[in-house]
Amino acid sequence: MIKLKNRGSGILRIPESTIQKIIDEADIVKVISEYIKLEKKSSSFIGLCPFHPDQNPSLHVSPTKKIYKCFSCGEGGNVVRFVEKYEKVPFPRAVQIVGEKCGINVDLGTNDNFHISSKYYKILEDSTNFYHFLLENTVAGEEAKKYLYKRKLNDEIIKRFKIGVSQPDPDLLFKSLLKNDHQPLDMIEAGVVRGTDPYTDVFRNRIMFPLDDITGKIVGFSGRIYKDSNKDEPKYLNSAENKIFKKGNLLYNFANAEYYIRQNDSVFVFEGFMDVIAAYKCDIHNTVYVETSF
Repeated sequence: MIKLKNRGSGILRIPESTIQKIIDEADIVKVISEYIKLEKKSSSFIGLCPFHPDQNPSLHVSPTKKIYKCFSCGEGGNVVRFVEKYEKVPFPRAVQIVGEKCGINVDLGTNDNFHISSKYYKILEDSTNFYHFLLENTVAGEEAKKYLYKRKLNDEIIKRFKIGVSQPDPDLLFKSLLKNDHQPLDMIEAGVVRGTDPYTDVFRNRIMFPLDDITGKIVGFSGRIYKDSNKDEPKYLNSAENKIFKKGNLLYNFANAEYYIRQNDSVFVFEGFMDVIAAYKCDIHNTVYVETSF
């Protein structure tokens, strides 16, 4: 069983007075309404909770108390906590986001590690979206989807786990990331590009499975061959360790499983991410994958 702990503000030190001022001045209803639809009910506002599968509005927002609370999954807190949880960003970044919405500047420029990590996360997020786009819109994607369907992975599972495909072209992802203003060195350090000139994609001709960390951010990939012509290659190619991907720190699917872990007061721990997906197909959601070997 996993014991859940509250996450602190990390290594960035924002004055408590600044944090409290932002919480006091932010319009919590307006901020949360930017993420989910809210409807007024008596002195509060209600909406579908975004932190668990919610069919009937169970999230209540109090503009007077400046808090939100889900009476189904138990998630709750102030406006900063909501943004931190919804956007899956570190606490300091959540403070900064809310501060921007109410005209209070929070300077995070003194912490280089924060900004360095952010640019790598963005590269991996853009890569994930690009791979998924290729799966849904290319001939190679059609072939990859046929393979996935044979493995009993339907469209809902493909979307849920953000599965994609890499193409045979040597630098297709590199060119896409370059158009999004990412720098070649950053792509290399994020683990998706190699070389110096020409630059080439690390993953090619593989079905791409994004690997996420405890907060739900993509930190790496596992690419699986799906063509008979590639059978001499390793079945799986995984991201090498880098600035944000540490094998020993990987807790795949925890962000999505947290609600179910709390509900069941237990967790199934697997040694492969495909086991997590297989469990999901069987309607078992309190599952994680802990990296032990690759």
